Amino acid sequence: MSWDSYISSLTKSEWVDDAVIIGAAPGQESVWASAPGGWLSGVTPAEVQAIITKDRGTLFSSGVTLAGRRCTVLRDALNVDGQNTMDVKMKTSDKEPDPFSFTIGRSMNAIIIAKGVKDAHGGKVNPPVFDMTAYLRKMKM
Repeated sequence: MSWDSYISSLTKSEWVDDAVIIGAAPGQESVWASAPGGWLSGVTPAEVQAIITKDRGTLFSSGVTLAGRRCTVLRDALNVDGQNTMDVKMKTSDKEPDPFSFTIGRSMNAIIIAKGVKDAHGGKVNPPVFDMTAYLRKMKM
């Protein structure tokens, strides 16, 4: 199965400029598809494991990392049936002064991550990920 069409579907939104789909099964946390030229393809298995951990207690205080970039967790409903998304915002630095928004979705077998364009808030980035996650869960994927 090719996941490239799912990436195209996410990045056709005017609010999303990078996306990645990653395996979520233990030991299979590899990139299945990513937007050409996007840096989300650098998300590591350890970062995926930290996102899908059952121990959700430290996510708000410690945040998560996406392809080496530190992010603050704004909303965590990744394991809430019917929602299955998490909204995060990249922490700024001198090297990267723009605080991009991200939405992370979890289907049965995959993690879907979309990065918003500059100045796009989570409310604009979340709908395409939410819809895709809901579809994939409905299809048992």
